[in-house]
Amino acid sequence: MLLSSPVPDTPLLATIAWLYLLTNATRIVSYLPQIVVVWRCTDGAASVSLLTWGSWVLSQMTAVFYGVLVLQDLPFVLISLINLGGCGCVTLIAMRRRAQWKRAGTLQRCAVR
Repeated sequence: MLLSSPVPDTPLLATIAWLYLLTNATRIVSYLPQIVVVWRCTDGAASVSLLTWGSWVLSQMTAVFYGVLVLQDLPFVLISLINLGGCGCVTLIAMRRRAQWKRAGTLQRCAVR
Protein backbone atom coordinates (compact mmCIF):
# COMPACT_ATOMS: atom_id res chain seq x y z
CA MET A 1 0.00 0.00 0.00
CA LEU A 2 1.32 3.42 -0.94
CA LEU A 3 1.52 5.85 1.88
CA SER A 4 2.31 9.51 1.74
CA SER A 5 5.58 10.37 3.40
CA PRO A 6 5.33 12.94 6.17
CA VAL A 7 6.64 16.41 5.47
CA PRO A 8 10.30 16.53 6.55
CA ASP A 9 10.83 17.99 9.99
CA THR A 10 13.69 20.39 9.20
CA PRO A 11 13.12 23.66 7.34
CA LEU A 12 15.73 22.81 4.71
CA LEU A 13 14.26 19.39 3.93
CA ALA A 14 10.72 20.79 3.90
CA THR A 15 11.82 23.50 1.45
CA ILE A 16 13.43 20.90 -0.81
CA ALA A 17 10.27 18.76 -0.70
CA TRP A 18 8.10 21.72 -1.67
CA LEU A 19 10.52 22.77 -4.42
CA TYR A 20 10.38 19.24 -5.82
CA LEU A 21 6.59 19.40 -5.89
CA LEU A 22 6.55 22.89 -7.45
CA THR A 23 9.16 22.21 -10.15
CA ASN A 24 7.52 18.97 -11.17
CA ALA A 25 4.08 20.56 -11.24
CA THR A 26 5.38 23.17 -13.69
CA ARG A 27 7.21 20.50 -15.68
CA ILE A 28 3.90 18.73 -16.22
CA VAL A 29 2.51 21.86 -17.90
CA SER A 30 5.65 22.26 -20.01
CA TYR A 31 4.94 19.04 -21.93
CA LEU A 32 1.88 20.54 -23.62
CA PRO A 33 3.69 22.96 -25.97
CA GLN A 34 6.12 20.22 -27.00
CA ILE A 35 3.25 17.81 -27.69
CA VAL A 36 1.50 20.44 -29.84
CA VAL A 37 4.68 21.24 -31.80
CA VAL A 38 5.46 17.58 -32.49
CA TRP A 39 1.83 16.90 -33.43
CA ARG A 40 1.85 19.77 -35.95
CA CYS A 41 5.29 18.88 -37.30
CA THR A 42 5.54 18.79 -41.08
CA ASP A 43 9.02 17.31 -41.37
CA GLY A 44 8.54 13.97 -39.65
CA ALA A 45 9.67 15.36 -36.29
CA ALA A 46 13.25 15.09 -37.51
CA SER A 47 14.52 17.56 -34.93
CA VAL A 48 13.12 15.54 -32.01
CA SER A 49 15.68 13.21 -30.46
CA LEU A 50 13.99 9.87 -29.93
CA LEU A 51 17.04 8.72 -27.97
CA THR A 52 16.66 11.61 -25.53
CA TRP A 53 12.90 11.36 -25.11
CA GLY A 54 13.10 7.56 -24.94
CA SER A 55 15.69 7.77 -22.17
CA TRP A 56 13.38 10.14 -20.27
CA VAL A 57 10.55 7.60 -20.64
CA LEU A 58 12.82 4.90 -19.21
CA SER A 59 13.90 7.23 -16.40
CA GLN A 60 10.29 7.98 -15.45
CA MET A 61 9.38 4.28 -15.55
CA THR A 62 12.24 3.65 -13.14
CA ALA A 63 11.01 6.49 -10.92
CA VAL A 64 7.53 4.94 -10.79
CA PHE A 65 8.93 1.58 -9.71
CA TYR A 66 11.21 3.28 -7.18
CA GLY A 67 8.30 5.26 -5.75
CA VAL A 68 6.07 2.20 -5.48
CA LEU A 69 8.55 -0.41 -4.28
CA VAL A 70 11.16 1.58 -2.33
CA LEU A 71 9.67 4.88 -1.16
CA GLN A 72 6.02 3.80 -1.05
CA ASP A 73 5.16 7.47 -1.53
CA LEU A 74 1.94 8.19 -3.40
CA PRO A 75 2.70 11.84 -4.33
CA PHE A 76 6.09 10.82 -5.76
CA VAL A 77 4.47 8.01 -7.75
CA LEU A 78 1.75 10.30 -9.10
CA ILE A 79 4.25 12.93 -10.22
CA SER A 80 6.37 10.23 -11.85
CA LEU A 81 3.34 8.76 -13.64
CA ILE A 82 2.31 12.15 -15.00
CA ASN A 83 5.85 12.83 -16.19
CA LEU A 84 5.95 9.37 -17.75
CA GLY A 85 2.75 10.22 -19.60
CA GLY A 86 4.17 13.52 -20.88
CA CYS A 87 7.44 11.99 -22.03
CA GLY A 88 5.61 9.03 -23.51
CA CYS A 89 3.23 11.28 -25.49
CA VAL A 90 6.05 13.27 -27.05
CA THR A 91 8.01 10.10 -27.83
CA LEU A 92 5.09 8.20 -29.35
CA ILE A 93 3.86 11.15 -31.41
CA ALA A 94 7.39 11.78 -32.73
CA MET A 95 7.78 8.10 -33.61
CA ARG A 96 4.43 8.15 -35.41
CA ARG A 97 5.27 11.31 -37.34
CA ARG A 98 8.67 9.94 -38.29
CA ALA A 99 7.14 6.68 -39.53
CA GLN A 100 4.52 8.58 -41.56
CA TRP A 101 7.13 10.72 -43.29
CA LYS A 102 9.49 7.80 -43.92
CA ARG A 103 6.66 5.90 -45.60
CA ALA A 104 5.93 8.95 -47.72
CA GLY A 105 9.64 9.32 -48.54
CA THR A 106 9.71 12.96 -47.51
CA LEU A 107 11.77 12.91 -44.34
CA GLN A 108 14.15 15.86 -44.37
CA ARG A 109 16.27 17.34 -41.64
CA CYS A 110 15.30 20.73 -40.26
CA ALA A 111 17.66 23.54 -41.09
CA VAL A 112 19.64 24.76 -38.11
CA ARG A 113 19.25 28.49 -37.67
